[in-house]
Amino acid sequence: MDYKKDEILKAAQNEKYAGKEFDNRTESRATLWASLISLIVGAVLFFVELLAKGTWNIALIAVAMTASCVELLYEGIKLKKVWKIIIGAIGALIALFFILGFIGQVIS
Repeated sequence: MDYKKDEILKAAQNEKYAGKEFDNRTESRATLWASLISLIVGAVLFFVELLAKGTWNIALIAVAMTASCVELLYEGIKLKKVWKIIIGAIGALIALFFILGFIGQVIS
């Protein structure tokens, strides 16, 4: 009898954990999609301004890239996925380039 109770308890715990794992993966994918869409919108707005006014507003790309990079770096570090850390670090360097470029535009 106790054996059956243990099996039922273990199965319930597994189901509870599986639900949370699904939620975590869904939230992670939602954040990834949000960052990707933000990057695309920033790039589109950048090119619209470039074509319409001939000015370079790289702040939009810098903000979107920063969001993407932070997400990739965080997930890579937490999940110990080297490829996410590498892509996040490369993206962070590119975002830093855009941030410095924007600061240069504002100062001059």
